[in-house]
Amino acid sequence: MYLTAQQLAVANQAIKETFETSCISWQVLPQWDTGDPAKTAVPADDVTTAIPSTVAVVGDSEPLTVTLATVTSGSPDFLLARIIDKAVDLAAKVDKAVIPKLRTTAANSVAWDNSTVDKLLLSLIDARTAVETAGYRAPSCLVTNTDGLKEVSVLVSGYSVQQTLLDTANIGSLQRAEQVAPTTTPNARAVLVGRRQRIPHGGASDESPGEEPVDLAVSVPPSLEVLGEDGANTIKLAVRVRYALRIKDKYGLVKLDK
Repeated sequence: MYLTAQQLAVANQAIKETFETSCISWQVLPQWDTGDPAKTAVPADDVTTAIPSTVAVVGDSEPLTVTLATVTSGSPDFLLARIIDKAVDLAAKVDKAVIPKLRTTAANSVAWDNSTVDKLLLSLIDARTAVETAGYRAPSCLVTNTDGLKEVSVLVSGYSVQQTLLDTANIGSLQRAEQVAPTTTPNARAVLVGRRQRIPHGGASDESPGEEPVDLAVSVPPSLEVLGEDGANTIKLAVRVRYALRIKDKYGLVKLDK
């Protein structure tokens, strides 16, 4: 063993906490544990079709190399700092893979018109109507890029209209993510994720995935993998995760583009 059981436990706890606070997908989408680290696919549970299908479980990791001196040091601070940094990078990788698919798979599309505050409000209400018609009547989650965040946060008479817009559109959580769309689609602004449960901001990982239009099936949670020796007096590690994105009801999603 290169790391003791206590070192692994401390490292995995740090990775879990960092990943949950860094990964937008983890905060927006509820997860369920498949219970099988070797699983290669999970049922899609797509309610929009009568034909059963599966979704592949994909893995991602961020490797790092540490010295034996770092591992055997009496203080875990430097090792944890390296691991936490890689957990943040892994979270960004997962967001880049997951968030754009929410927008491109959405069955509903609403024009994002921010020419005036009133028109932007009407756009958000139209998006609200779409997910509520599909049965998702709890406060939704709006994932928008920086341009979209600026546009919902404009000042009118010195006051931000953001909360008024969100309350009227029944949006309970606002997340900023540049991964909403690639740079080749500059008019993309946001994706609205409908919900059946009242999920607090950033708290989707603690909620049941069964009622929601999208969830993540987690085969291997964010954790540390010891790969082995990598040269003289060095050990190769990896911060890893394995999951499947399940879009079970595309009508619970709304794409908002200008």
